[in-house]
Amino acid sequence: MIAQARITSDTYASVHLDNEVVEVEGADLSELRAHVKQVFITAAQIEDSPLDVVILEPDVRHHLRVEPSGRISPREPGEDDENLPELPADDRPASLQPSGGAAATPSGRAGHSAVSPWAGDASADTFTGEFPVARSHRAGRRRAHGVPVSGISAPSSVSAPSSVSAPSAAPAPSASSASSAPSASSAPSATGDTWRARTADEDPAEVPGSLSPTTAPSSSSVGTAPTKNELVRQRGTDDGRPTLKDLQTSTARKPKAKASKGWRGFLTRATGGVIGPRPGKKEQYEIDRLERIRRPLDGPRNIVVVNLKGGAHKTTASLMIAATLGVTRGGNVLAWDNNETRGTLGWRGIPTDHTRTAVDLLHDLDRMRSPQASAADLDPFMRPQGAMRFDILASDEDPGSAASIDAEAFNDLNDTLSRFYRIKVIDTGNNVRASNWMAAVQSADQLVIISTVREDTFNAAAWMIDELRATGLHEQVDHAVTILSHSSKGTFDPVLRTRLKNHFGAHTRAVTEVPYEQQFVDGSHLDWNRVSNATKEAWLDATALIIDGM
Repeated sequence: MIAQARITSDTYASVHLDNEVVEVEGADLSELRAHVKQVFITAAQIEDSPLDVVILEPDVRHHLRVEPSGRISPREPGEDDENLPELPADDRPASLQPSGGAAATPSGRAGHSAVSPWAGDASADTFTGEFPVARSHRAGRRRAHGVPVSGISAPSSVSAPSSVSAPSAAPAPSASSASSAPSASSAPSATGDTWRARTADEDPAEVPGSLSPTTAPSSSSVGTAPTKNELVRQRGTDDGRPTLKDLQTSTARKPKAKASKGWRGFLTRATGGVIGPRPGKKEQYEIDRLERIRRPLDGPRNIVVVNLKGGAHKTTASLMIAATLGVTRGGNVLAWDNNETRGTLGWRGIPTDHTRTAVDLLHDLDRMRSPQASAADLDPFMRPQGAMRFDILASDEDPGSAASIDAEAFNDLNDTLSRFYRIKVIDTGNNVRASNWMAAVQSADQLVIISTVREDTFNAAAWMIDELRATGLHEQVDHAVTILSHSSKGTFDPVLRTRLKNHFGAHTRAVTEVPYEQQFVDGSHLDWNRVSNATKEAWLDATALIIDGM
Protein backbone atom coordinates (compact mmCIF):
# COMPACT_ATOMS: atom_id res chain seq x y z
CA MET A 1 0.00 0.00 0.00
CA ILE A 2 1.21 3.49 -0.86
CA ALA A 3 0.28 6.00 1.80
CA GLN A 4 -0.22 9.52 0.62
CA ALA A 5 -0.61 13.07 1.87
CA ARG A 6 -2.58 15.63 -0.09
CA ILE A 7 -1.49 19.23 0.60
CA THR A 8 -4.48 21.37 -0.34
CA SER A 9 -3.31 24.62 1.26
CA ASP A 10 -0.35 25.89 3.24
CA THR A 11 -2.28 25.16 6.46
CA TYR A 12 -4.28 22.01 5.67
CA ALA A 13 -3.53 18.48 4.48
CA SER A 14 -5.22 15.10 4.46
CA VAL A 15 -3.13 11.96 5.09
CA HIS A 16 -4.49 8.68 3.68
CA LEU A 17 -3.41 5.57 5.62
CA ASP A 18 -4.88 2.14 4.98
CA ASN A 19 -8.21 3.56 3.76
CA GLU A 20 -8.32 5.96 6.72
CA VAL A 21 -8.02 9.73 6.42
CA VAL A 22 -6.20 11.85 9.01
CA GLU A 23 -6.85 15.59 8.81
CA VAL A 24 -3.77 17.69 9.62
CA GLU A 25 -3.55 21.42 10.27
CA GLY A 26 -0.67 23.83 10.79
CA ALA A 27 -0.21 27.54 11.28
CA ASP A 28 1.98 27.69 8.16
CA LEU A 29 3.44 25.37 5.54
CA SER A 30 6.52 24.57 7.62
CA GLU A 31 4.47 23.51 10.62
CA LEU A 32 2.03 21.63 8.40
CA ARG A 33 4.88 19.61 6.87
CA ALA A 34 6.23 18.78 10.33
CA HIS A 35 2.84 17.42 11.39
CA VAL A 36 2.42 15.39 8.19
CA LYS A 37 5.87 13.88 8.77
CA GLN A 38 4.86 12.95 12.30
CA VAL A 39 1.76 11.10 11.07
CA PHE A 40 3.87 9.00 8.72
CA ILE A 41 6.60 8.38 11.32
CA THR A 42 4.05 7.30 13.92
CA ALA A 43 2.39 4.97 11.38
CA ALA A 44 5.79 3.44 10.54
CA GLN A 45 6.57 3.00 14.24
CA ILE A 46 3.23 1.27 14.84
CA GLU A 47 3.83 -1.09 11.90
CA ASP A 48 7.52 -1.37 12.86
CA SER A 49 8.47 -1.30 9.17
CA PRO A 50 9.34 1.33 6.53
CA LEU A 51 6.43 3.09 4.90
CA ASP A 52 6.37 4.10 1.23
CA VAL A 53 4.58 7.41 0.83
CA VAL A 54 3.66 9.92 -1.84
CA ILE A 55 3.10 13.56 -0.97
CA LEU A 56 0.99 15.44 -3.50
CA GLU A 57 1.38 19.17 -3.74
CA PRO A 58 0.09 21.26 -6.64
CA ASP A 59 1.92 20.02 -9.75
CA VAL A 60 4.62 18.15 -7.86
CA ARG A 61 4.93 14.75 -6.22
CA HIS A 62 7.38 13.62 -3.57
CA HIS A 63 8.11 9.86 -3.54
CA LEU A 64 9.55 9.04 -0.14
CA ARG A 65 10.34 6.22 2.27
CA VAL A 66 9.69 6.82 5.97
CA GLU A 67 11.67 4.73 8.46
CA PRO A 68 10.46 3.93 12.01
CA SER A 69 13.62 5.76 13.20
CA GLY A 70 12.25 8.97 11.72
CA ARG A 71 14.53 9.13 8.70
CA ILE A 72 12.81 10.18 5.46
CA SER A 73 14.57 9.52 2.15
CA PRO A 74 13.68 9.79 -1.55
CA ARG A 75 12.77 6.64 -3.47
CA GLU A 76 12.12 5.70 -7.06
CA PRO A 77 8.42 5.59 -7.96
CA GLY A 78 6.99 2.14 -8.68
CA GLU A 79 3.94 0.81 -10.50
CA ASP A 80 1.66 1.47 -7.52
CA ASP A 81 2.63 5.15 -7.64
CA GLU A 82 1.39 5.48 -11.20
CA ASN A 83 -2.18 4.61 -10.19
CA LEU A 84 -2.51 7.35 -7.61
CA PRO A 85 -4.93 10.15 -8.54
CA GLU A 86 -3.82 13.70 -9.19
CA LEU A 87 -4.58 16.47 -6.73
CA PRO A 88 -7.84 17.91 -8.09
CA ALA A 89 -7.46 21.45 -9.33
CA ASP A 90 -10.60 22.45 -7.42
CA ASP A 91 -8.84 21.57 -4.17
CA ARG A 92 -6.04 24.05 -4.73
CA PRO A 93 -6.53 27.45 -3.11
CA ALA A 94 -5.58 30.58 -5.01
CA SER A 95 -2.39 30.95 -2.99
CA LEU A 96 -1.18 27.56 -4.27
CA GLN A 97 -2.39 27.80 -7.87
CA PRO A 98 0.51 27.28 -10.31
CA SER A 99 1.56 30.35 -12.25
CA GLY A 100 2.32 29.78 -15.91
CA GLY A 101 2.31 26.01 -15.52
CA ALA A 102 6.04 25.97 -14.86
CA ALA A 103 5.99 22.92 -12.62
CA ALA A 104 3.96 20.66 -14.89
CA THR A 105 5.62 17.99 -16.99
CA PRO A 106 5.13 17.97 -20.77
CA SER A 107 2.61 15.15 -20.44
CA GLY A 108 0.51 17.12 -18.02
CA ARG A 109 1.25 14.78 -15.13
CA ALA A 110 2.67 16.13 -11.92
CA GLY A 111 6.43 15.95 -11.86
CA HIS A 112 8.77 14.46 -9.26
CA SER A 113 10.50 17.06 -7.14
CA ALA A 114 14.25 17.05 -7.70
CA VAL A 115 14.94 18.73 -4.38
CA SER A 116 12.34 17.61 -1.86
CA PRO A 117 11.73 19.69 1.28
CA TRP A 118 10.49 16.47 2.89
CA ALA A 119 13.58 14.26 2.67
CA GLY A 120 16.39 14.09 5.20
CA ASP A 121 16.95 12.96 8.75
CA ALA A 122 13.66 13.71 10.47
CA SER A 123 14.58 11.94 13.67
CA ALA A 124 13.86 15.14 15.53
CA ASP A 125 10.24 14.61 14.62
CA THR A 126 10.17 11.13 16.13
CA PHE A 127 7.70 10.75 18.98
CA THR A 128 9.22 11.71 22.32
CA GLY A 129 6.05 12.16 24.32
CA GLU A 130 5.87 15.93 23.83
CA PHE A 131 4.45 17.74 20.82
CA PRO A 132 3.80 21.42 20.20
CA VAL A 133 0.13 22.24 20.02
CA ALA A 134 -0.72 23.37 16.52
CA ARG A 135 -2.80 26.46 16.16
CA SER A 136 -6.14 25.70 14.61
CA HIS A 137 -6.09 27.89 11.53
CA ARG A 138 -7.21 27.36 7.95
CA ALA A 139 -6.47 30.11 5.48
CA GLY A 140 -9.37 31.02 3.26
CA ARG A 141 -11.89 29.06 5.35
CA ARG A 142 -13.13 31.77 7.70
CA ARG A 143 -16.85 32.30 7.78
CA ALA A 144 -18.59 35.52 8.72
CA HIS A 145 -22.22 36.24 9.40
CA GLY A 146 -23.60 39.53 8.15
CA VAL A 147 -20.09 40.86 7.32
CA PRO A 148 -17.90 40.46 4.22
CA VAL A 149 -16.00 37.19 3.81
CA SER A 150 -13.37 35.98 1.36
CA GLY A 151 -14.70 36.05 -2.17
CA ILE A 152 -17.24 38.81 -1.46
CA SER A 153 -16.30 42.34 -2.33
CA ALA A 154 -15.51 44.39 0.74
CA PRO A 155 -16.42 48.01 1.42
CA SER A 156 -14.33 50.40 -0.61
CA SER A 157 -12.26 51.39 2.40
CA VAL A 158 -10.96 47.83 2.74
CA SER A 159 -8.80 46.38 0.01
CA ALA A 160 -9.24 42.71 -0.78
CA PRO A 161 -6.17 40.51 -0.25
CA SER A 162 -4.39 39.47 -3.39
CA SER A 163 -4.47 35.80 -2.45
CA VAL A 164 -8.18 35.62 -3.10
CA SER A 165 -8.29 37.62 -6.29
CA ALA A 166 -10.14 35.92 -9.09
CA PRO A 167 -8.46 34.54 -12.24
CA SER A 168 -8.34 36.79 -15.25
CA ALA A 169 -11.13 34.83 -16.93
CA ALA A 170 -13.53 35.83 -14.19
CA PRO A 171 -12.38 39.13 -12.67
CA ALA A 172 -13.88 40.07 -9.34
CA PRO A 173 -16.11 43.14 -9.49
CA SER A 174 -14.81 46.25 -7.86
CA ALA A 175 -16.33 47.52 -4.66
CA SER A 176 -18.13 50.28 -6.49
CA SER A 177 -19.58 48.03 -9.19
CA ALA A 178 -20.57 45.42 -6.61
CA SER A 179 -22.52 47.91 -4.58
CA SER A 180 -24.40 49.17 -7.61
CA ALA A 181 -26.02 45.84 -8.56
CA PRO A 182 -27.78 43.09 -6.58
CA SER A 183 -25.22 40.43 -7.57
CA ALA A 184 -24.16 37.37 -5.64
CA SER A 185 -20.86 38.97 -4.74
CA SER A 186 -22.49 41.87 -2.94
CA ALA A 187 -21.80 41.81 0.78
CA PRO A 188 -23.88 43.43 3.48
CA SER A 189 -22.66 46.97 3.93
CA ALA A 190 -20.69 48.14 6.91
CA THR A 191 -23.63 50.27 8.00
CA GLY A 192 -25.44 47.40 9.66
CA ASP A 193 -27.38 45.56 6.93
CA THR A 194 -28.28 42.03 8.08
CA TRP A 195 -29.30 38.90 6.23
CA ARG A 196 -32.76 37.73 7.05
CA ALA A 197 -35.10 34.99 5.92
CA ARG A 198 -37.98 35.84 3.62
CA THR A 199 -41.43 34.42 4.08
CA ALA A 200 -43.07 32.18 1.51
CA ASP A 201 -45.25 35.00 0.14
CA GLU A 202 -42.41 37.50 -0.32
CA ASP A 203 -40.71 38.11 -3.64
CA PRO A 204 -36.96 37.61 -3.23
CA ALA A 205 -36.31 40.75 -5.27
CA GLU A 206 -38.29 42.80 -2.74
CA VAL A 207 -36.41 41.55 0.32
CA PRO A 208 -33.21 43.55 0.97
CA GLY A 209 -30.28 41.32 1.75
CA SER A 210 -32.09 38.05 0.98
CA LEU A 211 -30.60 35.39 -1.26
CA SER A 212 -32.64 33.89 -4.06
CA PRO A 213 -31.76 31.48 -6.87
CA THR A 214 -31.04 34.47 -9.12
CA THR A 215 -28.64 36.03 -6.60
CA ALA A 216 -26.95 32.88 -5.34
CA PRO A 217 -23.14 33.03 -5.18
CA SER A 218 -21.44 31.71 -8.29
CA SER A 219 -19.64 28.41 -7.91
CA SER A 220 -16.85 29.83 -10.07
CA SER A 221 -15.84 32.36 -7.42
CA VAL A 222 -12.36 31.77 -6.12
CA GLY A 223 -13.29 32.99 -2.64
CA THR A 224 -15.93 31.27 -0.54
CA ALA A 225 -19.20 33.13 -0.84
CA PRO A 226 -21.90 32.62 1.79
CA THR A 227 -24.31 29.80 1.13
CA LYS A 228 -27.78 29.16 2.46
CA ASN A 229 -26.43 27.16 5.40
CA GLU A 230 -23.48 29.44 6.16
CA LEU A 231 -25.27 32.74 6.58
CA VAL A 232 -27.53 33.44 9.50
CA ARG A 233 -30.54 35.06 7.93
CA GLN A 234 -32.74 35.55 10.93
CA ARG A 235 -35.24 38.22 11.74
CA GLY A 236 -33.52 38.93 15.05
CA THR A 237 -35.07 41.66 17.14
CA ASP A 238 -37.99 43.78 16.02
CA ASP A 239 -35.58 46.39 14.62
CA GLY A 240 -33.76 43.78 12.55
CA ARG A 241 -30.69 43.41 14.76
CA PRO A 242 -29.62 39.89 15.87
CA THR A 243 -30.18 38.69 19.42
CA LEU A 244 -27.89 36.74 21.76
CA LYS A 245 -29.61 33.53 20.66
CA ASP A 246 -28.82 34.41 17.04
CA LEU A 247 -25.15 34.88 17.94
CA GLN A 248 -24.95 31.61 19.86
CA THR A 249 -26.69 29.72 17.05
CA SER A 250 -24.43 31.18 14.37
CA THR A 251 -21.17 30.49 16.21
CA ALA A 252 -21.98 27.06 17.66
CA ARG A 253 -19.94 24.28 16.09
CA LYS A 254 -20.21 20.60 16.71
CA PRO A 255 -16.76 19.36 17.76
CA LYS A 256 -15.14 16.95 15.34
CA ALA A 257 -14.90 13.47 16.81
CA LYS A 258 -11.37 12.14 17.25
CA ALA A 259 -10.50 8.47 17.49
CA SER A 260 -9.89 7.12 21.00
CA LYS A 261 -9.49 3.42 20.20
CA GLY A 262 -7.03 1.31 18.22
CA TRP A 263 -4.05 2.73 16.38
CA ARG A 264 -6.03 5.88 15.57
CA GLY A 265 -6.59 6.46 19.27
CA PHE A 266 -2.89 5.87 19.92
CA LEU A 267 -2.04 8.56 17.38
CA THR A 268 -4.49 10.98 19.01
CA ARG A 269 -3.00 10.37 22.47
CA ALA A 270 0.61 10.38 21.26
CA THR A 271 0.25 13.82 19.70
CA GLY A 272 -1.86 15.30 22.47
CA GLY A 273 -4.77 15.64 20.06
CA VAL A 274 -2.83 17.78 17.57
CA ILE A 275 -3.29 14.95 15.07
CA GLY A 276 -6.70 13.40 15.50
CA PRO A 277 -7.79 10.73 13.01
CA ARG A 278 -11.48 10.23 12.54
CA PRO A 279 -12.87 7.20 14.40
CA GLY A 280 -13.10 3.88 12.57
CA LYS A 281 -16.47 2.47 11.54
CA LYS A 282 -17.02 0.54 14.77
CA GLU A 283 -16.07 3.43 17.02
CA GLN A 284 -18.14 5.87 14.95
CA TYR A 285 -21.17 3.59 15.35
CA GLU A 286 -20.63 3.61 19.13
CA ILE A 287 -20.39 7.41 19.14
CA ASP A 288 -23.57 7.76 17.08
CA ARG A 289 -25.39 5.30 19.35
CA LEU A 290 -24.48 7.27 22.46
CA GLU A 291 -25.65 10.47 20.80
CA ARG A 292 -29.00 8.84 20.08
CA ILE A 293 -29.39 7.73 23.71
CA ARG A 294 -28.34 11.15 25.05
CA ARG A 295 -30.64 13.06 22.74
CA PRO A 296 -32.36 15.90 24.64
CA LEU A 297 -36.02 15.36 25.45
CA ASP A 298 -38.49 18.21 25.64
CA GLY A 299 -40.35 16.79 28.63
CA PRO A 300 -40.73 13.75 30.91
CA ARG A 301 -41.12 10.40 29.15
CA ASN A 302 -42.54 6.99 30.12
CA ILE A 303 -41.07 3.69 28.91
CA VAL A 304 -43.50 0.88 29.75
CA VAL A 305 -42.27 -2.74 29.70
CA VAL A 306 -44.99 -5.34 29.13
CA ASN A 307 -45.73 -9.05 28.74
CA LEU A 308 -48.62 -10.94 30.36
CA LYS A 309 -46.51 -13.98 31.26
CA GLY A 310 -44.42 -14.25 34.40
CA GLY A 311 -40.78 -15.04 33.74
CA ALA A 312 -40.73 -13.09 30.48
CA HIS A 313 -37.81 -10.95 31.74
CA LYS A 314 -39.90 -7.80 32.28
CA THR A 315 -38.09 -6.92 35.52
CA THR A 316 -34.69 -7.71 34.05
CA ALA A 317 -35.47 -5.55 31.02
CA SER A 318 -36.69 -2.69 33.22
CA LEU A 319 -33.49 -2.80 35.27
CA MET A 320 -31.19 -2.97 32.24
CA ILE A 321 -32.96 -0.15 30.39
CA ALA A 322 -32.87 2.06 33.49
CA ALA A 323 -29.22 1.21 34.20
CA THR A 324 -28.18 1.84 30.59
CA LEU A 325 -29.97 5.20 30.62
CA GLY A 326 -28.50 6.12 34.01
CA VAL A 327 -24.95 5.26 33.01
CA THR A 328 -25.08 6.95 29.60
CA ARG A 329 -27.37 9.93 30.27
CA GLY A 330 -26.25 10.64 33.83
CA GLY A 331 -29.26 10.23 36.08
CA ASN A 332 -32.80 11.60 36.36
CA VAL A 333 -34.05 8.06 35.65
CA LEU A 334 -36.58 6.09 37.70
CA ALA A 335 -37.41 2.38 37.52
CA TRP A 336 -40.95 2.04 38.86
CA ASP A 337 -42.63 -1.25 39.76
CA ASN A 338 -46.27 -0.77 38.78
CA ASN A 339 -47.40 -4.26 39.74
CA GLU A 340 -50.88 -3.89 41.22
CA THR A 341 -49.96 -6.03 44.21
CA ARG A 342 -46.46 -7.44 44.70
CA GLY A 343 -43.59 -7.16 42.24
CA THR A 344 -39.91 -8.08 42.43
CA LEU A 345 -38.22 -4.96 41.05
CA GLY A 346 -37.36 -3.71 44.54
CA TRP A 347 -35.72 -7.03 45.39
CA ARG A 348 -33.61 -7.04 42.23
CA GLY A 349 -32.07 -3.62 42.89
CA ILE A 350 -29.29 -2.70 45.31
CA PRO A 351 -30.74 -3.12 48.84
CA THR A 352 -31.49 -0.07 51.00
CA ASP A 353 -32.14 0.40 54.72
CA HIS A 354 -35.86 1.07 54.25
CA THR A 355 -38.83 -0.84 52.84
CA ARG A 356 -41.07 2.05 51.77
CA THR A 357 -42.89 1.57 48.48
CA ALA A 358 -45.24 3.24 46.02
CA VAL A 359 -48.10 2.71 48.48
CA ASP A 360 -46.28 4.74 51.13
CA LEU A 361 -45.57 7.50 48.61
CA LEU A 362 -49.24 7.52 47.62
CA HIS A 363 -50.20 8.25 51.24
CA ASP A 364 -47.83 11.25 51.30
CA LEU A 365 -48.68 12.53 47.84
CA ASP A 366 -50.34 15.76 48.96
CA ARG A 367 -47.05 16.99 50.43
CA MET A 368 -45.20 16.02 47.24
CA ARG A 369 -47.63 18.03 45.14
CA SER A 370 -46.88 21.29 46.98
CA PRO A 371 -44.79 23.89 45.13
CA GLN A 372 -42.19 23.69 47.89
CA ALA A 373 -41.57 19.95 47.40
CA SER A 374 -38.15 19.02 46.06
CA ALA A 375 -36.40 15.90 44.86
CA ALA A 376 -34.91 15.51 48.33
CA ASP A 377 -38.42 14.96 49.72
CA LEU A 378 -38.67 11.83 47.55
CA ASP A 379 -35.48 10.29 48.92
CA PRO A 380 -37.18 8.40 51.81
CA PHE A 381 -39.24 6.45 49.24
CA MET A 382 -36.55 5.78 46.64
CA ARG A 383 -33.86 3.11 46.43
CA PRO A 384 -30.77 4.64 44.79
CA GLN A 385 -28.71 2.34 42.59
CA GLY A 386 -25.26 3.81 43.13
CA ALA A 387 -22.99 4.14 40.12
CA MET A 388 -25.81 3.06 37.79
CA ARG A 389 -27.40 6.44 38.57
CA PHE A 390 -31.05 5.55 38.66
CA ASP A 391 -33.61 5.10 41.44
CA ILE A 392 -36.15 2.35 42.12
CA LEU A 393 -39.69 2.85 43.39
CA ALA A 394 -40.82 -0.57 44.59
CA SER A 395 -44.34 -1.97 44.65
CA ASP A 396 -45.98 -3.14 47.88
CA GLU A 397 -43.88 -5.87 49.52
CA ASP A 398 -46.05 -6.63 52.57
CA PRO A 399 -47.51 -10.15 52.18
CA GLY A 400 -50.33 -9.29 54.59
CA SER A 401 -51.27 -6.03 52.92
CA ALA A 402 -54.50 -5.63 50.98
CA ALA A 403 -53.34 -2.36 49.42
CA SER A 404 -53.26 -2.09 45.66
CA ILE A 405 -52.64 0.54 43.01
CA ASP A 406 -55.49 1.30 40.60
CA ALA A 407 -55.63 3.54 37.55
CA GLU A 408 -56.39 6.69 39.55
CA ALA A 409 -53.51 6.02 41.93
CA PHE A 410 -51.16 5.35 39.01
CA ASN A 411 -52.08 8.62 37.33
CA ASP A 412 -51.62 10.57 40.57
CA LEU A 413 -48.21 9.03 41.12
CA ASN A 414 -47.23 9.52 37.48
CA ASP A 415 -48.10 13.23 37.53
CA THR A 416 -46.09 13.80 40.70
CA LEU A 417 -43.07 11.74 39.68
CA SER A 418 -42.92 13.52 36.32
CA ARG A 419 -41.93 16.67 38.20
CA PHE A 420 -38.71 15.06 39.39
CA TYR A 421 -37.69 12.46 36.79
CA ARG A 422 -36.94 12.95 33.12
CA ILE A 423 -37.43 9.29 32.22
CA LYS A 424 -39.50 6.64 34.03
CA VAL A 425 -39.05 2.98 33.13
CA ILE A 426 -42.24 1.25 34.29
CA ASP A 427 -42.29 -2.46 35.07
CA THR A 428 -45.78 -3.97 34.89
CA GLY A 429 -47.73 -6.94 36.17
CA ASN A 430 -49.35 -9.81 34.31
CA ASN A 431 -53.00 -8.78 34.31
CA VAL A 432 -54.20 -7.00 31.19
CA ARG A 433 -57.53 -6.37 32.96
CA ALA A 434 -55.92 -4.49 35.87
CA SER A 435 -56.75 -0.77 35.65
CA ASN A 436 -53.25 0.36 36.62
CA TRP A 437 -51.78 -1.89 33.90
CA MET A 438 -53.99 -0.28 31.29
CA ALA A 439 -53.25 3.21 32.65
CA ALA A 440 -49.52 2.57 32.33
CA VAL A 441 -49.85 1.43 28.72
CA GLN A 442 -51.98 4.47 27.91
CA SER A 443 -49.30 6.73 29.43
CA ALA A 444 -46.49 5.12 27.44
CA ASP A 445 -44.38 7.34 25.22
CA GLN A 446 -42.58 4.13 24.28
CA LEU A 447 -44.00 0.64 24.76
CA VAL A 448 -41.42 -2.16 25.11
CA ILE A 449 -42.66 -5.70 24.48
CA ILE A 450 -40.23 -8.12 26.09
CA SER A 451 -40.24 -11.88 25.56
CA THR A 452 -37.95 -14.81 25.98
CA VAL A 453 -37.64 -17.24 23.08
CA ARG A 454 -39.76 -19.79 24.95
CA GLU A 455 -43.06 -20.63 23.30
CA ASP A 456 -45.20 -19.75 26.33
CA THR A 457 -43.77 -16.22 26.67
CA PHE A 458 -43.75 -15.21 23.00
CA ASN A 459 -47.29 -16.58 22.59
CA ALA A 460 -48.36 -14.48 25.60
CA ALA A 461 -46.75 -11.43 23.97
CA ALA A 462 -48.55 -12.12 20.68
CA TRP A 463 -51.90 -12.54 22.48
CA MET A 464 -51.30 -9.27 24.37
CA ILE A 465 -50.71 -7.45 21.09
CA ASP A 466 -54.04 -8.72 19.77
CA GLU A 467 -55.76 -7.56 22.99
CA LEU A 468 -54.21 -4.09 22.81
CA ARG A 469 -55.31 -3.67 19.22
CA ALA A 470 -58.82 -4.83 20.10
CA THR A 471 -59.04 -2.22 22.88
CA GLY A 472 -58.02 0.69 20.64
CA LEU A 473 -54.35 0.90 21.61
CA HIS A 474 -53.02 0.04 18.16
CA GLU A 475 -50.89 3.21 18.02
CA GLN A 476 -48.87 2.14 21.06
CA VAL A 477 -48.33 -1.27 19.45
CA ASP A 478 -47.33 0.17 16.07
CA HIS A 479 -44.78 2.40 17.82
CA ALA A 480 -43.47 -0.31 20.18
CA VAL A 481 -40.05 -1.96 20.32
CA THR A 482 -39.88 -5.74 20.71
CA ILE A 483 -36.93 -7.23 22.62
CA LEU A 484 -36.28 -10.96 22.32
CA SER A 485 -34.28 -12.14 25.35
CA HIS A 486 -32.31 -15.36 25.18
CA SER A 487 -33.16 -17.47 28.22
CA SER A 488 -30.45 -20.12 27.83
CA LYS A 489 -26.96 -20.59 26.44
CA GLY A 490 -28.27 -22.80 23.67
CA THR A 491 -28.27 -21.80 20.03
CA PHE A 492 -31.27 -19.79 18.90
CA ASP A 493 -33.17 -21.91 16.35
CA PRO A 494 -32.81 -19.90 13.09
CA VAL A 495 -36.26 -20.95 11.90
CA LEU A 496 -37.84 -19.79 15.16
CA ARG A 497 -35.84 -16.53 15.01
CA THR A 498 -37.21 -15.83 11.55
CA ARG A 499 -40.77 -16.61 12.65
CA LEU A 500 -40.57 -14.32 15.67
CA LYS A 501 -38.90 -11.46 13.82
CA ASN A 502 -41.44 -11.65 11.03
CA HIS A 503 -44.41 -11.75 13.44
CA PHE A 504 -43.32 -9.00 15.84
CA GLY A 505 -41.76 -7.00 13.02
CA ALA A 506 -45.16 -6.86 11.33
CA HIS A 507 -46.71 -5.38 14.49
CA THR A 508 -44.01 -3.18 16.07
CA ARG A 509 -41.56 -0.50 14.96
CA ALA A 510 -38.39 -2.51 15.66
CA VAL A 511 -37.26 -5.95 16.85
CA THR A 512 -33.92 -6.57 18.57
CA GLU A 513 -32.26 -9.33 20.59
CA VAL A 514 -30.31 -9.45 23.86
CA PRO A 515 -28.10 -12.40 24.84
CA TYR A 516 -28.29 -14.85 27.72
CA GLU A 517 -26.68 -13.41 30.87
CA GLN A 518 -25.57 -15.73 33.65
CA GLN A 519 -25.91 -13.03 36.33
CA PHE A 520 -29.66 -12.81 35.77
CA VAL A 521 -30.30 -16.49 36.41
CA ASP A 522 -30.12 -16.48 40.21
CA GLY A 523 -32.44 -13.46 40.57
CA SER A 524 -29.97 -11.54 42.76
CA HIS A 525 -29.64 -7.76 42.66
CA LEU A 526 -28.20 -6.18 39.55
CA ASP A 527 -24.42 -5.71 39.68
CA TRP A 528 -23.41 -3.61 36.67
CA ASN A 529 -19.75 -4.57 36.97
CA ARG A 530 -20.60 -8.24 36.56
CA VAL A 531 -22.68 -7.79 33.43
CA SER A 532 -20.77 -9.01 30.37
CA ASN A 533 -19.69 -6.56 27.68
CA ALA A 534 -21.76 -8.40 25.07
CA THR A 535 -24.90 -7.94 27.19
CA LYS A 536 -24.17 -4.26 27.78
CA GLU A 537 -23.63 -3.71 24.05
CA ALA A 538 -26.94 -5.40 23.20
CA TRP A 539 -28.83 -3.29 25.74
CA LEU A 540 -27.16 -0.14 24.40
CA ASP A 541 -28.53 -1.06 20.96
CA ALA A 542 -31.98 -1.71 22.41
CA THR A 543 -31.98 1.50 24.45
CA ALA A 544 -30.97 3.56 21.41
CA LEU A 545 -33.96 2.11 19.54
CA ILE A 546 -36.20 3.03 22.47
CA ILE A 547 -34.99 6.63 22.66
CA ASP A 548 -35.37 6.94 18.88
CA GLY A 549 -39.11 6.66 19.40
CA MET A 550 -39.28 9.35 22.09
